[in-house]
Amino acid sequence: MMRGADIEAAAAAGSWHSNGSPPQVREAAGATRPYEPIRVPSDESCGPSSYRPSVLASERVLLWTTPHGVTFQNQLEQLYPESYVVKLFFVMAESLDERTRNDYGAGLLHFNQFCDRLSIPEQDRMPASEVLLSIFIADAAGSISSSTANNWLAGLRFWHVINGAQWHGERSECLRHVQRGLRLLAPPNLNLQHLPITLESLIQLHQGLDYSNTFDTAVLAIACLIFWCGCRLEELIIPTFDSFDMTKHVTRSILPIVTQESNNVRHSTFHIPWTKTTGNNGADINVTSRDHLTCPHAALFRHLEANPNIPSHAPLFSFQTPTGAWTSMTEQWFLKRCNQFWGP
Repeated sequence: MMRGADIEAAAAAGSWHSNGSPPQVREAAGATRPYEPIRVPSDESCGPSSYRPSVLASERVLLWTTPHGVTFQNQLEQLYPESYVVKLFFVMAESLDERTRNDYGAGLLHFNQFCDRLSIPEQDRMPASEVLLSIFIADAAGSISSSTANNWLAGLRFWHVINGAQWHGERSECLRHVQRGLRLLAPPNLNLQHLPITLESLIQLHQGLDYSNTFDTAVLAIACLIFWCGCRLEELIIPTFDSFDMTKHVTRSILPIVTQESNNVRHSTFHIPWTKTTGNNGADINVTSRDHLTCPHAALFRHLEANPNIPSHAPLFSFQTPTGAWTSMTEQWFLKRCNQFWGP
């Protein structure tokens, strides 16, 4: 369940494995794609199935099921009121943060696409056998990193737990050797450590971006704040469109940002609602002007001036498109644009 939703109301609404859309409380985060040069492929999907409704990636661990999962839920509902059972599942899902649920949802998508290709019957997908898990991971060898494989397996494991299914990957010698082999077969670029971003890198980005392009002004503002103000990327922008959370992601409701000046140095402060170290206590971001072409203060206000007509509930680094609409900056778009100058 997405953060901010009314769990009591969701539980009272009925079965969590119904074919209809689940009750949701979502904040608009924009869905218009930016113009060139950024292209984002549409999400893939599984074959049609009543066990896998079309839902957000973050909701798949909760709302995708199997014959085993349906039987497990029915057994629980014979012992306890349905609303209590549904609330149990929602609270379990809340043990994962939004980003983890998205990652786990991606793993479930790949697993079920793999099962569709091999015509694996629905009843054999859960509990997934040791051999099925091993073949699934082995099939991806050479195309994914070991960390991606671990995320996929962690998502499958949680999916089994929430559906009351036995997990056969815990002490599997076969799977252990497959994971080791996958790590050795991963393409070299997937195992390389990322080099640190230097001031020279930031200058290169500044010189390459087009400041008549509202998307590029947002990219530079984010990059400069990360470099000069010690922010983390996930503290400033949303990972994906379906992961926007107003309790975690900074929005334009903080505007206007007041600028003060002392000793010819401009400085401003704004609050972000969440950080990796302080959690939901958030933190104040202090932005100080610098006598440099990558000045974070100038970059931030350039972005705000270039994108004035965006609602207050939108993420802070949303940007306007040529059509007059607006959309949210995502981590994928930001990194893809930067890597056009910095390389993979």
